[in-house]
Amino acid sequence: MEHVTSRLNSWGNKFLSFGGRIVLLNSVLNAIPIFYLSFLRMSMKVWKRLVRIQREFLWGGVGGGKKNSWVKWSKVCQPKEKRGLGIRDIRLVNLSLLAKWRWRILHGDGALWIEVLKEKYGGMIEDLLETEIDHWPRFVSKWWKDIVTLDHGGGGSWFNVEVIRRVGNGQNTSFWNAKWRGDTTFKIKYPRLYAISNQKEAKVADFLVFNGFGTEWNFSWRRRLFVWEEELINNLMLDIQGFDRAPGEDEWVWKLEDGGRFSVSSTYKKLEEALREEEEWGEVECRVFGQIWKSPAPTKAVALSWKGLINRIPTRENLARRNALPINVNLNCVVCGMVEETTNHLFLHCTEIWKVWKRLESWLEVNITTPSNLFLHWMCWEGQMANWKELERGMRLVWHSAIWVIWNSRNEACLAFRDLGELERIGKGN
Repeated sequence: MEHVTSRLNSWGNKFLSFGGRIVLLNSVLNAIPIFYLSFLRMSMKVWKRLVRIQREFLWGGVGGGKKNSWVKWSKVCQPKEKRGLGIRDIRLVNLSLLAKWRWRILHGDGALWIEVLKEKYGGMIEDLLETEIDHWPRFVSKWWKDIVTLDHGGGGSWFNVEVIRRVGNGQNTSFWNAKWRGDTTFKIKYPRLYAISNQKEAKVADFLVFNGFGTEWNFSWRRRLFVWEEELINNLMLDIQGFDRAPGEDEWVWKLEDGGRFSVSSTYKKLEEALREEEEWGEVECRVFGQIWKSPAPTKAVALSWKGLINRIPTRENLARRNALPINVNLNCVVCGMVEETTNHLFLHCTEIWKVWKRLESWLEVNITTPSNLFLHWMCWEGQMANWKELERGMRLVWHSAIWVIWNSRNEACLAFRDLGELERIGKGN
């Protein structure tokens, strides 16, 4: 915590724009605690404190403090194409990094520390990972509990769902206790058969015998089966129909990666999707969010456009809605002074701003009818050069630059009016 705070308070960060703070959050602040997050599960208190530091830095700069948070932090952490800023959720990063240890325990690579865990907690590590907390021995460590209960922090058993057993020679895979055919174990799917089996701890290879022509399944029961239990056997045979042993060892497979190997990035994406707050955005909106960041414009300019698209720019209408303006203050547009200053009015429909866009259209030799909102305006503007990749990038750059200049000109007008009002007050006082 001290390291993060000291990094924020360095002199260079005092002059960062909103876009620069986005970059710093992702490249530096989220990377500082990675070493600790790779080994220890972050407590709720620490997580909330880190998020508060990051949130206050994003919206208030180095000084932080209680500033207006224009967008919920959960939405800020969403991918850019989903209306967010792509800032990584530190809690999900922590869970993704810890999941790597759980994968290493399951996969096994002959490491000494895994052998130590097996001696301490039992040979069937995969079984112990699914053991309820009430059944844990008293000597288990805090680290082990954090690894075992990893699923409880991201939507319920998300790790086990993505892990399957790929059977090779079948010598290391439990027939009843491993998920090697389907998404559940045969122990859970056929509890009656498991209860009367003499091969509860047997491996898949132990059930296969050579009959002179090939291999067949050989089951051993502690009594004769009832008629309705034979129906269960038929269903079980359908589940394992088509299985054939292959050369090589049995191994665990991570379903989220094509190669079957675990990765922190795929785990983070899985958790992010599980906890994402879905919003009803239309096809146009989703397309625009996926395009606006693909521009040569500076990050600060694109971030301003992003705030405009989601109507989180501090226009007079937005400030009044958040009770950030004095009572009975004039909410009319600073530029034209005729209509209430909303985001769409300021950037599109203001009579003076409309002239800016028309001058740009004349310069670029295009003709665009001003639409009702910024989403449609982006689509119309960018679509003029849809078949020319470089020209398309240029149109995006011009659009972001225009939004940036319009907003800064509006702010300069606000300062001019404030200074004029101050001079009038002083004059009346004299």
